[in-house]
Amino acid sequence: MNLNELTKIAVKKIEADLFDDLNGKSLKNDITSNILISKKTKITAHLKVREEIVLCGIHFVQNFIFERFPELKLKLFYKDGQIVGKSSAILEISGECKKVFMLERSVINFLQHLSSISTYTSRFVLLLKKSHTKLLNTRKTITGLRKLQKYATTVGGAKNHRMGLHDEILIKDNHIEVLGGIDNTLKVLKEKNIKNYKIECETIEEVKKSMLAGAKYILLDNMSPLEIKKSIGLKEKYNFLTTFEITGGINLKNF
Repeated sequence: MNLNELTKIAVKKIEADLFDDLNGKSLKNDITSNILISKKTKITAHLKVREEIVLCGIHFVQNFIFERFPELKLKLFYKDGQIVGKSSAILEISGECKKVFMLERSVINFLQHLSSISTYTSRFVLLLKKSHTKLLNTRKTITGLRKLQKYATTVGGAKNHRMGLHDEILIKDNHIEVLGGIDNTLKVLKEKNIKNYKIECETIEEVKKSMLAGAKYILLDNMSPLEIKKSIGLKEKYNFLTTFEITGGINLKNF
């Protein structure tokens, strides 16, 4: 993922959120601040975290403020990917009070969303530290935020899986069902001479058939830990160089 491209996307997303908050672009639409606070009022504000996090999105916020509000002074204390301790300040912003108040919620919403993803991701990565297993992200993202959410998982230590349907051949249960089952699916792959693919399996029998058909990458979908162990056992039994991806029903308790 290209950081410059992500930055452009992020700046537009924050700007769109601010537009919604103001119901337009006018500072006067912040009716509370407009009534109570003078334009001459200046403040210095600090944004602090309430619990330890893996910070994500600060680079984008910095670019947004530099581009859209260069008159405000911004000082950062952490970078994306760094661990921020409880009650620590991640940034300082100085300038016209009305503008700081106007920006506050959009900036906080953006940072807490991406940082929550990177922080939660890091907890899984920490459990994997002594293994050779890699943590992958998915396409199960909020509409319009896929690239930013995937970026947040990589900040937390995960690896990018595929960005979309265009990336690689991934045969899922829906494809297998439409083709009439695993046997016919593997037959079609052989007839079309397709060798570089990934295939989803829901049973050990499907795993065995896929491996014998030459599948190099198999997704073990919603399998129990015992079924996963048996599937890996088949790899050792047949001495295949198969890569397994475990997906579905995974959480910090059963990881």
